[in-house]
Amino acid sequence: MLSVIIPVFNNGAEIRKAIASVLNQPEIMLGQITLEIILVNDASEASCVTLLESIAALVPEIALYHHEQNQGPAAARNTGVKIAKGNLISFLDGDDEWALNKLALLLPHLQDAKIMVASGHIQYVFDEGVQKPEMQFETSDNLLSHVHLGASLVKREVFDKGLFFGSNFRCSEDIDWWLQLREHQFGIVIIEEPTLLYHIHGNNMSWDKTLAELNLFAVLQTSLRRRRNEKPAQPLPQLNDFRRFEQPLVSVVIPLFNGEKFIARALNSIEEQTYSHWEVFVVDDGSTDGGADLVAKQFPQVRLISQENRGQAVARNLGIKEAKGKYIAFLDQDDEWLSEKLALQVNALNQNPYTAFVTCNQKYHSENGSETLPSNMRQTLNDVHRSIVPSGLMVRQYALNTVGGFDPTLRAGDDMDLLLKLRQVGYKELNVEHLLLKKWFHDANDTFNMPKMRAGLFEVLRRQSRRNNEQSNK
Repeated sequence: MLSVIIPVFNNGAEIRKAIASVLNQPEIMLGQITLEIILVNDASEASCVTLLESIAALVPEIALYHHEQNQGPAAARNTGVKIAKGNLISFLDGDDEWALNKLALLLPHLQDAKIMVASGHIQYVFDEGVQKPEMQFETSDNLLSHVHLGASLVKREVFDKGLFFGSNFRCSEDIDWWLQLREHQFGIVIIEEPTLLYHIHGNNMSWDKTLAELNLFAVLQTSLRRRRNEKPAQPLPQLNDFRRFEQPLVSVVIPLFNGEKFIARALNSIEEQTYSHWEVFVVDDGSTDGGADLVAKQFPQVRLISQENRGQAVARNLGIKEAKGKYIAFLDQDDEWLSEKLALQVNALNQNPYTAFVTCNQKYHSENGSETLPSNMRQTLNDVHRSIVPSGLMVRQYALNTVGGFDPTLRAGDDMDLLLKLRQVGYKELNVEHLLLKKWFHDANDTFNMPKMRAGLFEVLRRQSRRNNEQSNK
């Protein structure tokens, strides 16, 4: 059973079109879904009440309820939820419409037991005479991924767990509710197709209001207070993290320093990936060999950036700054990916929106034909184990920006420092349990420069200890 809740406050005849967009869903017309439409009159004027009563008399699926005093849309929706009998809940404002195929698009995703909310894009429809605002739409036909409730279908369990709308907010209560969904880590899917037609007629509640008038600052502060009470506080995913059906751009960043004899192998391993939506930045860190020239001549699709020798942390940060990808992957000049590395890690992040970064498994290979690794290393050549080096990492770009990327003052251990910072912030991680990285060792590896590595590790641990103390004193 589906319960559709429509808060009403002084709506006119446009509400007939809104209701018709629900009744005209094919699944409802064919009797595949039992429907109730709950109109919650939020103390409208008498003319609107008369209109609602006439509509309710003609449509048997409608139940009409009244608030004696105006309490706002959040309270009206809460009233509807408490009355609703459906195991699925949806919403619609009286001046908007569902897309004709909304139910057909969203219902399949709710068959997954882990998904509690399925939503789509919003198509903005500007009424005649309304000036189009300066909004950055995602497509030429005014599509936007946003939190309008009318675009979604919600399982009843979400409300059974107490996740109602903040009735203290007259505006942006939908944003607050979506923040709570993410705070509770409910399963969410946002599809690319539009499921709501959002009419802009100039009298919309949110029209021509400042951020303060929309209660946006108060909503964000409320969310921060809720999360600060958690131990540890969890960063929230962005809405785009729940969009499963796009093929997100992956930006690959490679620091290059005197790697002429290695870099072609690394770049060839990118070109052999089964996942093809990527861009590559090679940051030449003041090399004195011909590596940069080789990249420029043999790999014209690679963006080559040059800097004075300032270390790999600075080089990686420069690549991150230039990157346009939703996900960032790193590859050292002397390492090599297996062909499914990007595909499997992209899939892992797409399927786990509350995860900020993923790693993979690696295996060591010897450049000089040696059958053993140096004695200071715990692994063997035949040992397949989790990789926590940059070449095995893929991370959401905003998570990197949140922690400030790699520490440019570290000449060694900057990769371990980044991992510790991501973990301390509270970002979730997982490992793709596949061998996806060939980690080559040779005499020039920094790993074998023990004085440099010891000094770097000591400094990383010192900084982490300081961060821990600062966090405990907050």
